Amino acid sequence: MNVSFRFAAANEYDRLSRFLNDHWASNHVYCRQKPLFDWTFLNNPRWNRDSYCFVVAESGAELVGMLGGIPFLMNAHGANSQGVWIANYVIRPDFRRGPLALQLLGQFRKPPFETTIASGINPATATIYKVLRGSVLPVMPRHFAVFPEGRATALSLLHSVYPRRNIADLEEWLKPFQLAAFEEPHRQFSKAIPDNWDEHGWEHWRKTTVGAARDRVFLEWRYRHHPLFRYCFAAVEEDRTSLAVWRMETIQQRSDTGSNELGKIARIVEFLPSSPQTAGRLLHTVFKEAAGAGAFAADYYGYHGEIGQWLTAAGFPRTSTHPDGALIPSRFQPLDGKDGNIHCAMFLQEGLPACLDDATCPWYWTKADSDQDRPN
Repeated sequence: MNVSFRFAAANEYDRLSRFLNDHWASNHVYCRQKPLFDWTFLNNPRWNRDSYCFVVAESGAELVGMLGGIPFLMNAHGANSQGVWIANYVIRPDFRRGPLALQLLGQFRKPPFETTIASGINPATATIYKVLRGSVLPVMPRHFAVFPEGRATALSLLHSVYPRRNIADLEEWLKPFQLAAFEEPHRQFSKAIPDNWDEHGWEHWRKTTVGAARDRVFLEWRYRHHPLFRYCFAAVEEDRTSLAVWRMETIQQRSDTGSNELGKIARIVEFLPSSPQTAGRLLHTVFKEAAGAGAFAADYYGYHGEIGQWLTAAGFPRTSTHPDGALIPSRFQPLDGKDGNIHCAMFLQEGLPACLDDATCPWYWTKADSDQDRPN
Protein backbone atom coordinates (compact mmCIF):
# COMPACT_ATOMS: atom_id res chain seq x y z
CA MET A 1 0.00 0.00 0.00
CA ASN A 2 1.22 3.48 -0.83
CA VAL A 3 1.95 5.73 2.12
CA SER A 4 2.40 9.49 1.94
CA PHE A 5 3.99 11.83 4.48
CA ARG A 6 3.28 15.44 5.42
CA PHE A 7 3.34 17.83 8.37
CA ALA A 8 0.01 17.91 10.20
CA ALA A 9 -2.08 21.05 9.82
CA ALA A 10 -2.68 23.19 12.89
CA ASN A 11 -6.40 22.33 12.87
CA GLU A 12 -5.82 18.56 13.13
CA TYR A 13 -5.26 18.26 16.87
CA ASP A 14 -8.38 16.16 17.49
CA ARG A 15 -7.35 13.63 14.85
CA LEU A 16 -3.78 13.44 16.15
CA SER A 17 -4.80 13.09 19.78
CA ARG A 18 -7.26 10.28 18.98
CA PHE A 19 -4.51 8.36 17.17
CA LEU A 20 -2.10 8.88 20.06
CA ASN A 21 -4.74 7.73 22.53
CA ASP A 22 -5.66 4.63 20.52
CA HIS A 23 -2.22 3.46 19.41
CA TRP A 24 0.39 4.95 21.78
CA ALA A 25 -0.78 5.85 25.30
CA SER A 26 -4.37 6.01 26.47
CA ASN A 27 -5.24 9.29 28.19
CA HIS A 28 -1.71 10.64 27.72
CA VAL A 29 -1.22 14.29 28.70
CA TYR A 30 -0.90 15.26 25.01
CA CYS A 31 -4.39 13.85 24.50
CA ARG A 32 -5.77 15.85 27.43
CA GLN A 33 -3.89 19.13 27.13
CA LYS A 34 -4.02 20.85 23.75
CA PRO A 35 -2.10 23.90 25.11
CA LEU A 36 0.85 21.62 25.97
CA PHE A 37 0.70 19.90 22.58
CA ASP A 38 0.60 23.26 20.76
CA TRP A 39 3.46 24.66 22.86
CA THR A 40 5.60 21.61 22.12
CA PHE A 41 4.96 21.09 18.41
CA LEU A 42 3.62 24.41 17.06
CA ASN A 43 4.52 27.47 19.14
CA ASN A 44 8.26 26.93 19.08
CA PRO A 45 10.52 29.90 18.23
CA ARG A 46 12.68 27.58 16.09
CA TRP A 47 9.69 26.46 13.99
CA ASN A 48 8.54 29.16 11.59
CA ARG A 49 5.61 27.39 9.96
CA ASP A 50 1.85 27.39 10.49
CA SER A 51 1.70 23.57 10.67
CA TYR A 52 2.60 21.28 13.54
CA CYS A 53 6.16 19.95 13.52
CA PHE A 54 4.51 16.55 13.50
CA VAL A 55 4.78 14.20 10.53
CA VAL A 56 1.76 12.03 9.73
CA ALA A 57 1.84 8.93 7.53
CA GLU A 58 -1.35 8.27 5.57
CA SER A 59 -2.54 5.38 3.46
CA GLY A 60 -5.32 6.95 1.44
CA ALA A 61 -7.44 8.81 3.97
CA GLU A 62 -6.31 6.67 6.92
CA LEU A 63 -3.74 7.73 9.48
CA VAL A 64 -1.26 4.86 9.90
CA GLY A 65 1.69 6.45 11.68
CA MET A 66 3.11 9.65 13.14
CA LEU A 67 6.28 11.12 14.54
CA GLY A 68 6.61 14.43 16.36
CA GLY A 69 9.56 16.79 16.16
CA ILE A 70 10.69 19.58 18.49
CA PRO A 71 13.11 21.88 16.65
CA PHE A 72 16.04 23.47 18.45
CA LEU A 73 19.13 25.53 17.65
CA MET A 74 22.07 23.14 17.66
CA ASN A 75 25.27 24.62 19.07
CA ALA A 76 28.69 23.04 18.55
CA HIS A 77 31.42 25.14 20.18
CA GLY A 78 29.78 28.31 18.82
CA ALA A 79 28.72 27.01 15.38
CA ASN A 80 24.95 26.88 14.89
CA SER A 81 22.74 24.58 12.85
CA GLN A 82 19.20 23.23 12.99
CA GLY A 83 18.45 20.22 15.17
CA VAL A 84 15.32 18.34 16.12
CA TRP A 85 14.25 16.15 19.02
CA ILE A 86 11.87 13.40 17.94
CA ALA A 87 8.98 12.25 20.12
CA ASN A 88 5.78 10.20 19.90
CA TYR A 89 6.93 7.55 17.44
CA VAL A 90 3.66 5.73 16.67
CA ILE A 91 2.80 3.19 13.97
CA ARG A 92 -0.54 1.44 13.62
CA PRO A 93 -0.12 -2.28 14.41
CA ASP A 94 -1.06 -3.51 10.93
CA PHE A 95 1.73 -1.35 9.41
CA ARG A 96 4.55 -2.35 11.76
CA ARG A 97 5.88 -5.03 9.43
CA GLY A 98 7.60 -3.17 6.65
CA PRO A 99 9.55 0.01 5.98
CA LEU A 100 7.20 2.56 7.55
CA ALA A 101 9.21 2.98 10.78
CA LEU A 102 12.38 3.79 8.84
CA GLN A 103 10.51 6.03 6.40
CA LEU A 104 8.95 8.05 9.23
CA LEU A 105 12.27 8.55 10.93
CA GLY A 106 13.74 9.62 7.59
CA GLN A 107 11.39 12.62 7.49
CA PHE A 108 13.47 14.22 10.26
CA ARG A 109 16.84 13.17 8.88
CA LYS A 110 16.95 15.64 6.01
CA PRO A 111 17.14 19.44 5.64
CA PRO A 112 16.60 21.66 7.45
CA PHE A 113 17.57 19.28 10.26
CA GLU A 114 21.25 18.35 10.58
CA THR A 115 21.12 16.66 13.99
CA THR A 116 18.32 14.30 15.06
CA ILE A 117 18.06 13.30 18.72
CA ALA A 118 15.74 10.90 20.51
CA SER A 119 15.72 11.51 24.26
CA GLY A 120 13.91 9.06 26.50
CA ILE A 121 13.65 6.13 24.09
CA ASN A 122 12.33 2.70 24.98
CA PRO A 123 15.46 0.50 25.12
CA ALA A 124 13.60 -2.07 23.01
CA THR A 125 13.65 0.38 20.08
CA ALA A 126 17.44 0.91 20.17
CA THR A 127 17.89 -1.54 17.30
CA ILE A 128 16.35 0.80 14.75
CA TYR A 129 18.93 3.50 15.56
CA LYS A 130 21.78 1.00 15.33
CA VAL A 131 20.50 -0.30 11.97
CA LEU A 132 20.56 3.27 10.63
CA ARG A 133 24.07 3.81 12.04
CA GLY A 134 22.92 6.14 14.76
CA SER A 135 24.51 6.38 18.20
CA VAL A 136 22.83 4.76 21.21
CA LEU A 137 24.15 6.62 24.24
CA PRO A 138 25.05 5.64 27.79
CA VAL A 139 22.22 6.15 30.27
CA MET A 140 21.88 9.84 31.15
CA PRO A 141 23.62 10.49 34.51
CA ARG A 142 21.32 11.34 37.40
CA HIS A 143 22.26 13.18 40.59
CA PHE A 144 20.19 12.81 43.76
CA ALA A 145 20.38 14.24 47.28
CA VAL A 146 18.19 14.02 50.37
CA PHE A 147 18.06 17.27 52.36
CA PRO A 148 19.12 17.36 56.04
CA GLU A 149 15.51 17.28 57.28
CA GLY A 150 14.30 14.96 54.52
CA ARG A 151 15.44 11.56 55.75
CA ALA A 152 12.10 10.40 57.19
CA THR A 153 10.20 11.37 54.06
CA ALA A 154 12.76 9.65 51.85
CA LEU A 155 12.52 6.45 53.89
CA SER A 156 8.73 6.53 53.73
CA LEU A 157 8.88 7.04 49.98
CA LEU A 158 11.25 4.11 49.40
CA HIS A 159 9.25 1.88 51.73
CA SER A 160 6.03 2.62 49.84
CA VAL A 161 7.71 1.53 46.58
CA TYR A 162 9.67 -1.42 48.04
CA PRO A 163 7.55 -2.64 50.99
CA ARG A 164 9.37 -5.98 51.22
CA ARG A 165 12.70 -4.37 52.06
CA ASN A 166 13.36 -3.76 55.73
CA ILE A 167 13.98 -0.27 57.05
CA ALA A 168 17.64 -0.96 57.90
CA ASP A 169 18.35 -1.86 54.25
CA LEU A 170 16.58 1.28 53.04
CA GLU A 171 18.53 3.44 55.51
CA GLU A 172 21.77 1.96 54.20
CA TRP A 173 20.57 2.63 50.64
CA LEU A 174 20.04 6.32 51.42
CA LYS A 175 23.36 6.94 53.19
CA PRO A 176 25.37 8.03 50.09
CA PHE A 177 22.68 10.58 49.22
CA GLN A 178 22.00 12.12 52.62
CA LEU A 179 23.16 15.72 53.10
CA ALA A 180 24.32 16.42 56.64
CA ALA A 181 23.91 20.19 56.24
CA PHE A 182 23.56 22.86 53.60
CA GLU A 183 26.61 24.84 52.58
CA GLU A 184 26.64 28.63 52.58
CA PRO A 185 24.31 29.79 49.78
CA HIS A 186 24.53 32.98 47.78
CA ARG A 187 23.02 35.77 49.82
CA GLN A 188 22.13 37.77 46.74
CA PHE A 189 20.70 36.15 43.64
CA SER A 190 18.04 36.91 41.08
CA LYS A 191 14.90 34.83 40.63
CA ALA A 192 14.62 35.70 36.93
CA ILE A 193 16.49 35.04 33.69
CA PRO A 194 19.15 37.78 33.65
CA ASP A 195 18.81 40.40 30.92
CA ASN A 196 22.51 39.96 30.11
CA TRP A 197 22.42 36.15 30.04
CA ASP A 198 23.41 35.77 26.38
CA GLU A 199 26.49 38.01 26.77
CA HIS A 200 27.60 37.25 30.34
CA GLY A 201 26.46 33.65 30.88
CA TRP A 202 25.66 31.69 27.77
CA GLU A 203 28.60 33.13 25.77
CA HIS A 204 31.12 31.02 27.70
CA TRP A 205 29.11 27.82 27.45
CA ARG A 206 28.31 28.49 23.79
CA LYS A 207 32.01 28.23 22.97
CA THR A 208 32.78 25.23 25.16
CA THR A 209 29.75 22.93 24.84
CA VAL A 210 27.83 20.90 22.28
CA GLY A 211 24.03 20.57 22.36
CA ALA A 212 20.85 22.61 22.21
CA ALA A 213 21.63 26.32 22.61
CA ARG A 214 20.70 27.66 26.04
CA ASP A 215 20.31 31.25 24.84
CA ARG A 216 17.63 33.56 26.15
CA VAL A 217 15.23 32.63 23.32
CA PHE A 218 15.33 29.00 24.43
CA LEU A 219 15.07 29.77 28.15
CA GLU A 220 12.09 32.08 27.68
CA TRP A 221 10.20 29.54 25.57
CA ARG A 222 11.17 26.45 27.54
CA TYR A 223 10.59 27.79 31.03
CA ARG A 224 8.82 31.16 31.26
CA HIS A 225 6.19 30.28 28.66
CA HIS A 226 5.57 26.67 29.64
CA PRO A 227 1.78 26.23 29.68
CA LEU A 228 1.57 23.94 32.73
CA PHE A 229 4.73 24.04 34.86
CA ARG A 230 6.02 26.90 36.97
CA TYR A 231 9.82 26.97 36.88
CA CYS A 232 12.05 28.81 39.34
CA PHE A 233 15.33 30.58 38.57
CA ALA A 234 18.46 31.30 40.56
CA ALA A 235 20.97 33.60 38.81
CA VAL A 236 24.18 34.92 40.31
CA GLU A 237 26.16 37.84 38.85
CA GLU A 238 29.93 37.51 39.26
CA ASP A 239 32.70 37.59 36.64
CA ARG A 240 30.26 35.56 34.58
CA THR A 241 26.57 34.97 35.17
CA SER A 242 25.59 31.60 36.66
CA LEU A 243 22.11 30.13 36.26
CA ALA A 244 20.07 27.27 37.67
CA VAL A 245 16.47 26.39 36.77
CA TRP A 246 14.26 24.09 38.81
CA ARG A 247 10.69 23.30 39.72
CA MET A 248 8.82 21.62 42.54
CA GLU A 249 6.99 18.34 42.01
CA THR A 250 4.48 16.79 44.38
CA ILE A 251 4.83 13.03 44.83
CA GLN A 252 1.46 11.30 44.62
CA GLN A 253 0.65 7.71 45.44
CA ARG A 254 -2.54 6.20 44.06
CA SER A 255 -4.64 3.84 46.11
CA ASP A 256 -8.12 2.35 46.02
CA THR A 257 -9.40 5.35 47.95
CA GLY A 258 -7.75 8.04 45.81
CA SER A 259 -4.40 9.81 45.78
CA ASN A 260 -2.09 10.49 48.73
CA GLU A 261 0.62 13.15 48.82
CA LEU A 262 3.95 11.71 50.01
CA GLY A 263 6.12 14.82 49.77
CA LYS A 264 7.76 17.21 47.34
CA ILE A 265 10.98 17.00 45.36
CA ALA A 266 12.94 19.67 43.50
CA ARG A 267 13.66 18.78 39.85
CA ILE A 268 16.70 20.76 38.69
CA VAL A 269 16.66 21.06 34.90
CA GLU A 270 19.44 23.58 34.13
CA PHE A 271 22.73 24.09 35.94
CA LEU A 272 25.27 26.42 34.34
CA PRO A 273 27.67 27.85 36.97
CA SER A 274 30.61 30.08 36.21
CA SER A 275 33.19 28.08 38.22
CA PRO A 276 33.56 25.09 40.58
CA GLN A 277 33.35 27.47 43.55
CA THR A 278 30.19 29.09 42.27
CA ALA A 279 28.74 25.67 41.47
CA GLY A 280 28.64 24.65 45.12
CA ARG A 281 27.09 27.87 46.34
CA LEU A 282 24.59 28.00 43.47
CA LEU A 283 23.56 24.40 44.08
CA HIS A 284 23.02 24.94 47.81
CA THR A 285 21.13 28.15 47.07
CA VAL A 286 18.67 26.03 45.09
CA PHE A 287 18.66 23.36 47.80
CA LYS A 288 17.79 25.89 50.52
CA GLU A 289 15.12 27.54 48.40
CA ALA A 290 13.58 24.16 47.61
CA ALA A 291 13.73 22.96 51.21
CA GLY A 292 12.07 26.20 52.30
CA ALA A 293 9.27 25.46 49.84
CA GLY A 294 8.76 22.00 51.33
CA ALA A 295 11.03 19.71 49.29
CA PHE A 296 12.73 16.79 51.03
CA ALA A 297 15.18 16.07 48.17
CA ALA A 298 16.37 17.14 44.72
CA ASP A 299 17.50 15.46 41.54
CA TYR A 300 19.11 16.43 38.23
CA TYR A 301 19.68 14.57 34.97
CA GLY A 302 22.38 15.70 32.59
CA TYR A 303 25.35 14.90 30.41
CA HIS A 304 28.44 17.12 30.73
CA GLY A 305 31.62 15.79 32.27
CA GLU A 306 32.86 18.92 34.01
CA ILE A 307 29.53 20.07 35.43
CA GLY A 308 28.84 16.53 36.63
CA GLN A 309 32.11 16.56 38.56
CA TRP A 310 31.32 19.96 40.09
CA LEU A 311 27.89 18.72 41.23
CA THR A 312 29.35 15.62 42.84
CA ALA A 313 32.02 17.66 44.63
CA ALA A 314 29.31 19.99 45.96
CA GLY A 315 27.42 17.14 47.64
CA PHE A 316 25.08 16.06 44.85
CA PRO A 317 26.15 12.46 44.15
CA ARG A 318 25.22 10.39 41.14
CA THR A 319 22.70 7.62 41.67
CA SER A 320 25.31 5.21 40.30
CA THR A 321 27.14 5.75 43.62
CA HIS A 322 24.98 2.91 44.97
CA PRO A 323 24.47 -0.44 43.18
CA ASP A 324 20.70 0.04 43.42
CA GLY A 325 20.79 3.75 42.62
CA ALA A 326 18.91 3.32 39.35
CA LEU A 327 15.93 2.05 41.37
CA ILE A 328 15.46 5.36 43.19
CA PRO A 329 12.05 6.42 41.92
CA SER A 330 11.89 9.08 39.23
CA ARG A 331 8.23 9.05 38.22
CA PHE A 332 6.18 10.76 40.90
CA GLN A 333 2.75 11.55 39.45
CA PRO A 334 1.80 8.88 40.24
CA LEU A 335 4.69 7.25 42.06
CA ASP A 336 5.95 4.02 40.54
CA GLY A 337 8.95 1.77 41.04
CA LYS A 338 10.25 1.66 37.49
CA ASP A 339 13.90 2.51 37.17
CA GLY A 340 14.77 6.17 36.65
CA ASN A 341 17.03 5.64 33.65
CA ILE A 342 16.72 7.90 30.60
CA HIS A 343 17.91 6.21 27.41
CA CYS A 344 18.87 8.30 24.37
CA ALA A 345 19.99 7.93 20.76
CA MET A 346 20.96 10.32 17.99
CA PHE A 347 22.16 10.84 14.46
CA LEU A 348 25.21 13.10 14.61
CA GLN A 349 26.50 15.64 12.16
CA GLU A 350 29.84 14.54 10.77
CA GLY A 351 32.71 15.90 12.84
CA LEU A 352 30.83 16.31 16.13
CA PRO A 353 32.21 14.61 19.24
CA ALA A 354 30.41 11.63 20.75
CA CYS A 355 28.24 12.08 23.83
CA LEU A 356 29.83 9.88 26.49
CA ASP A 357 29.52 9.36 30.21
CA ASP A 358 32.98 10.57 31.12
CA ALA A 359 34.80 13.59 32.54
CA THR A 360 35.64 15.02 29.11
CA CYS A 361 32.12 14.95 27.62
CA PRO A 362 31.41 18.39 26.07
CA TRP A 363 27.72 17.74 25.49
CA TYR A 364 25.35 19.75 27.68
CA TRP A 365 22.05 17.89 27.65
CA THR A 366 19.52 17.67 30.48
CA LYS A 367 16.13 16.17 31.21
CA ALA A 368 14.58 19.40 29.90
CA ASP A 369 15.76 18.56 26.37
CA SER A 370 13.02 17.15 24.13
CA ASP A 371 9.82 16.59 26.15
CA GLN A 372 11.18 14.55 29.04
CA ASP A 373 10.30 17.13 31.70
CA ARG A 374 6.53 17.18 31.22
CA PRO A 375 3.39 16.27 33.17
CA ASN A 376 2.22 12.66 33.07
